[in-house]
Amino acid sequence: MKVRTPDYFNEFQCIADKCEDTCCAGWGIVIDNDSYKKYLSIEGNFGEELRNKIINEEGENLFLLNGDRCSFLNENNLCDIYKELGSNGLCYTCRQYPRYLEEFGNLREIGISLSCPEAARIILRRKDKVEFELIENDEEVSSYNDINPNIYINLMQCRKIVFNILQDREIDLKYRCALILNFINEVQEKIDNNDINSIKDIKDKYINKEYLSDIISSFKMFNNKSEEKYLNIYKVINTFKDLKHIKPNDILGLENSLRYFWRNEEDINIYSSLNIDFNRYYIENEYKFEQILVYYIYRYFMKAVFDYDVLAKVKFALISFIIIKELSVIRYFENKEFLDEDIVDIAHIYSKDIEHLEENVEVLQELFETNSEFTIENFIINLINC
Repeated sequence: MKVRTPDYFNEFQCIADKCEDTCCAGWGIVIDNDSYKKYLSIEGNFGEELRNKIINEEGENLFLLNGDRCSFLNENNLCDIYKELGSNGLCYTCRQYPRYLEEFGNLREIGISLSCPEAARIILRRKDKVEFELIENDEEVSSYNDINPNIYINLMQCRKIVFNILQDREIDLKYRCALILNFINEVQEKIDNNDINSIKDIKDKYINKEYLSDIISSFKMFNNKSEEKYLNIYKVINTFKDLKHIKPNDILGLENSLRYFWRNEEDINIYSSLNIDFNRYYIENEYKFEQILVYYIYRYFMKAVFDYDVLAKVKFALISFIIIKELSVIRYFENKEFLDEDIVDIAHIYSKDIEHLEENVEVLQELFETNSEFTIENFIINLINC
C-alpha cells in the first residue's frame, strides 16, 4: 500500500483538556461494529454504563448525547472510556480523529482535519509551501475501488498542476484562485463530454507560464466589480445560513455579517473599504489562506474519481476560502486587529460546522450547478474583488 501525507501530518498530538474546543461535542459519534461488539462484552458497572449510553438511530450505533456533549465526556473534558479502557477501548472514530483518510485502490491519502483547533494551528502556522510525502509499506490492499484508471491518472496530474498554481507565490492569490477555477472548468467540460484524452491538451496549457500570464490579463476585465461582488456575497451568506448547522446559535457569525454590511445603500462603500484595509493589514499572513486552499484541494479533489464532478470539489475549496475570509474581515472589523488565534478559530469552526456535516457538502455540490451566485463568472468576480 502506498500512503501519502502532508509533511506536517506527524506534528499532530492531541492536547486533550488543554484544547479550547472538544471533539466530543456538537456531533453524534458513530460506533464501528468491532467496537460495539467489544462494548457488549465489557463487564461490571462501567460495562453496564456503556451499554445504557449507546443508542441506535437509522441502523447506526451512537453514543448518547448529554445536551450536545458525548455522555462519556467528563467535567474535565476528558474521556471516561479512555480512562477506564485505555486507547484500545476507543471506537474507530475517536481513535482516528482528527485524522482522515481516503483510499484509491493501492493509494491511501491521510491528513489532519481543519475542524480540530490544534490541527488548524499546525496547518495555518506553516509559512513554507506544503509538500506531500509518499511512502510504501507492506500492507496488502484489501479491496480495489471501482475506479476508471484513465480518469484517476488525469485527475492526479491535474491536482498536481492545481497545487503548483496555488503555491506559486509570484502570482497574487486571487489570480491563483481564478486560474485553478478556469483550469478545472475546462477539465470538467472534457469529462462531461467523455473526452478524457483531450485533458492532456488542457494540462499542457496550464503548465505554460506565458499562457497563465495571458489568462491573468484576461481576468482584468473582472476588476472594479465591487458592487457585483457585494451582492453575490450577500446571496452566498444567505445560502450558507440555510445549511444545517451543529448548533442553532449562529456559531459562524453569518447573521453578524448580514447585520453589519447589508442594511442600507452606504454599506457597500464601508464594506469595500474594509476589505481593502484588511488585505493591506494581513498581506504578510496571506499564506494562511493559501494553506486553507491546499488543505481543501488535498482533502476533496480526488473524490471526483467516484462521481466525476471535479469542478464541484474545486468550487467547494474556493467557497470555503471565500467564507473564511469574509468572516475574517468581520472579526477584524469587530476587534480592530486579527490575530493568529482568530484565523484558527474561524477556520476550525467553519470546518466543524459546514464540512463535517456531509449533507452540507452534498447540498452545496447541487447548488453549485443551480444557483446564480455560484456561476464561474460570479466566482471569478468574488475572487478578483476580494
